[in-house]
Amino acid sequence: MTKEELAFLKSQVDQVVLLEVKEERPHLGQILFVFDQGATPDVFYLRVEPVAEAGYAPVTGEERSVPLADILSVRPPAS
Repeated sequence: MTKEELAFLKSQVDQVVLLEVKEERPHLGQILFVFDQGATPDVFYLRVEPVAEAGYAPVTGEERSVPLADILSVRPPAS
């Protein structure tokens, strides 16, 4: 993840982004918190999926915490 992508990620709290994480397929996540200090910088998010009526809905049981080092890229979701 580039410095620009990290800045974008930090600006997207409560928003949905497309995340590419090591050893996983790209997926959508609603960002809850980005912790970029200390020994274990992480991003906390809810994995979501698109739904016609409401935009996005959480995937049950998919609350995630991922080390920032494991995020390969982050970008806005496709429209």
